[in-house]
Amino acid sequence: VELCSTPGEHVTAVARRRLREMRVPRTYCERALLRQHPNGLATLTVTGNGLDMADAFRTIDQNRPGESFIARMLGKADGAPAARTRVTTMVVLRLEDYGKLVRRERDDVMVRTTSGTVITGAQLVERACANEGLITVISRTLGPVDLYRFERFASVKQRTMLAAEHPTCAWPGCTTPAERGQFHHLTPWKHGGETNVANLVTLCNYHNGVNDDDPNAPPRRGRLTREGGKIIWQPPPGDKVSG
Repeated sequence: VELCSTPGEHVTAVARRRLREMRVPRTYCERALLRQHPNGLATLTVTGNGLDMADAFRTIDQNRPGESFIARMLGKADGAPAARTRVTTMVVLRLEDYGKLVRRERDDVMVRTTSGTVITGAQLVERACANEGLITVISRTLGPVDLYRFERFASVKQRTMLAAEHPTCAWPGCTTPAERGQFHHLTPWKHGGETNVANLVTLCNYHNGVNDDDPNAPPRRGRLTREGGKIIWQPPPGDKVSG
């Protein structure tokens, strides 16, 4: 009503003023966000105490902001270098190139090789690339089968196997790193889906939320599924399928 009675040249100004008055004030809290860019750069956004952030900002050389910030944050602290991201070689073996999965036995798999001999997955890996860091065996029809390394490795085994299959969120076009993703059950747990690698995929928090978990519910954004060992996106009616 107010805008209708406002002279035309003032409508925009009045509308903006009223919107500012109606807008709920934004609430800030401490958090950190990392956004990766296609050109290899990344943006780190940190929200914290105002005085501390101002002090930290003044230590950044504006002529080389990224380099000076990294040098300060990841440089020497208390006489010792700070911990940096550890890079580990990940080797993927295609099971069908070596033999056929026979069965699972305890915490390993049994493989029948092309020579007819049945060996464990660990023996297969040792023969194929014993000097590498992490080795994931992936079947073209079953997906990830098992993970090996020559040290004890169990606590994050499934996550590492899934990261070998999809280094980033498996949703088409998403580049969120797998290390910041979540386990997603292709067949939901509440519908009888098991927590095994064949029924799991790594999704970012957003796509884990928009995935249509219930195949019988009205479609919204489509859903991920595994067909022939490969993760594919099943679109809602009217959209085209993306692999």
